[in-house]
Amino acid sequence: MNRFPLLGKLLAIGALMAVLLIALAMVRAVITERTSYRHEAQTEVAAAHAGPQTLVGPVLWIPYTETGQRTVNVETDGVSRQRVETFSEEHALLIYPDTLSVRSQLGPEQRRRGIFPVTVYTSQHHVTGQFTWAEPQPSRPGAQVTVGRPLLLMGVGDARGLLGAPRLTLGGAPLSLSRAPARAPLPLAAELDPTLLNRGAALSLDLQFDLAGTGRIGWVPLADDTTVTLTSAWPHPSFGGSFLPRTRSVGPEGFEATWRVPALSTQARAQFTARGEHRPAPEQFHVTLADPVDPYRLADRAAKYGLLFIVLTFAAFFVLETVRRWRIHPLQYLMIGAALVLFFLLLLSLGEHLPFAAAYAVASTGCIGLLAHYLRHVLAGWRPALGMSALLVALYGVLYGILMSEDNALLMGSLLLFGVLAAVMTVTRRVDWYRLSSPSGTGAPST
Repeated sequence: MNRFPLLGKLLAIGALMAVLLIALAMVRAVITERTSYRHEAQTEVAAAHAGPQTLVGPVLWIPYTETGQRTVNVETDGVSRQRVETFSEEHALLIYPDTLSVRSQLGPEQRRRGIFPVTVYTSQHHVTGQFTWAEPQPSRPGAQVTVGRPLLLMGVGDARGLLGAPRLTLGGAPLSLSRAPARAPLPLAAELDPTLLNRGAALSLDLQFDLAGTGRIGWVPLADDTTVTLTSAWPHPSFGGSFLPRTRSVGPEGFEATWRVPALSTQARAQFTARGEHRPAPEQFHVTLADPVDPYRLADRAAKYGLLFIVLTFAAFFVLETVRRWRIHPLQYLMIGAALVLFFLLLLSLGEHLPFAAAYAVASTGCIGLLAHYLRHVLAGWRPALGMSALLVALYGVLYGILMSEDNALLMGSLLLFGVLAAVMTVTRRVDWYRLSSPSGTGAPST
């Protein structure tokens, strides 16, 4: 390689970049491991507190038995004959609310499992609505229907989150919730007052309850017209599911959102009553108490740009080494690259204890200060060292902008690469690359 110094230097830098790429992969593995620890902490808190909540119902559930006679074909000795037999079949009728209006207030709270923060909440719900009573009808002429014990059913994602007994009235009569029978489609049930169950009777519903949960709360819209209004002091809600709020206002003091979902807009009822092992989960809408600055997600995104960091830094050193006649040994390239890789590990570890902006500032300042001190001796002076440090400050600043503006990341990254290419082409426009790559090349630019 002494005969071709430029080629030898490029191969050495390429080999060093491969080594540093392995180090970056190890840093990303650490980020993945710490993310899994955070997930375990969230699971442990949810197990002791209550998990994410999804509210389903209320609905009226009317079990009934249909009995009668039916004619069946029976084949005996190759001869088909008809026979009348008595049958008895178990069924259930579901009556969905005509209207359902929910007003909910959610109070978030930060808890910690070790060093990992977990967002939990307590919520208060006031549900009003109306049912229209209907009797089960036989499916065959002449059959008789025997109605069982009608129940008002409702469900929550994790019943451990119920804070006290819900306060429930239907048609003005107070009801008490308990565990539903095994065959009921929802876990909580209240037995209805038989005196209220007249054909076509309008039954007004009033339900109040407090519920605790972790991370997310959602609703399954089963009524003819479902309206949900949620207020909370959490300033960073993430709205998801099959329906977004009709109206919402989000500010530093919290948010308020309102959903309105008519039955014609959703398949939730069909999905709720579907049978079979692979039935789909009913459509729902939900709110997640998201962390807008997730240090693990941002550290992972930053590490994805690690190779770009190393390439741009090494390219800057190589170009300036060529133009300014600097002499930088491959081992010095390796130590500079190691400092760049260490930045991402520092960012992760500091981000677990500090706000992400502060962690980024401390990690980048430490790495730039270390490189400035080192380059002062490598480049034989403060002036070139500070010049290279200024380039690193600009590079770290652009990376922070990319991390904080996910929507504009592609634009900012493209502009960065274009700017770097333009700078390299401008600085090296007079370099005689044939002279540099010759065995006797001196590395001086042409005039």
